[in-house]
Amino acid sequence: MLSKSDILAAIDLKVDYCMSPTSLDEHGRNLIYVNHYELCAIHTLDQSEWWPMVHCMYGLQNCLNYNTSVQSAEAGQTCAGAESGEDDDLTISGTDVIGDSECDCSLKGVVDYCSAKHTSTDLATLTSCAYSSEGHELAVKSKTLAEAANSGSPLWISVNNVTISDSANEKKELQTWATSVKSTICNHIELGGGDVPSSCYE
Repeated sequence: MLSKSDILAAIDLKVDYCMSPTSLDEHGRNLIYVNHYELCAIHTLDQSEWWPMVHCMYGLQNCLNYNTSVQSAEAGQTCAGAESGEDDDLTISGTDVIGDSECDCSLKGVVDYCSAKHTSTDLATLTSCAYSSEGHELAVKSKTLAEAANSGSPLWISVNNVTISDSANEKKELQTWATSVKSTICNHIELGGGDVPSSCYE
């Protein structure tokens, strides 16, 4: 739904990150710096840039587990493989079409690829922020907000204080959830007297 630029432009999107011990156990220590990179992008870029970058990184999620392409190669993973969703529990693929030569399957490789493709910033600028006290402060603030919202458990989305959650980790239900989110957003825009994006009618 947020791939629709008119819907994205009509909302004020905010993302906060849980960094609980459970999340770290599941995703590894790299999760901290994934969150730092994304929060630095959110803090410094327009929504029309940072969301496509963050979405791109989600599509390449498995590559974020590796610090070098040597590590990912030893595990048999590539950017194209990560993007295909073959390693995802729900086998959901990303939306970027990536050749392995275009992307280094590592944390910094993914940030480099996604920032170059979707934003006006670059890896060096984002790295300077991600590994700084500013990056740490952004993460602490985000973690505090996320934990206060739902006792540290992931909260799918809140639209004008209306929470829309997904109760089962199933692909079919996730698609239903996404449809509900789109409908809720479009209804709130209309009820608020705003111009309803044409994508709401698709």
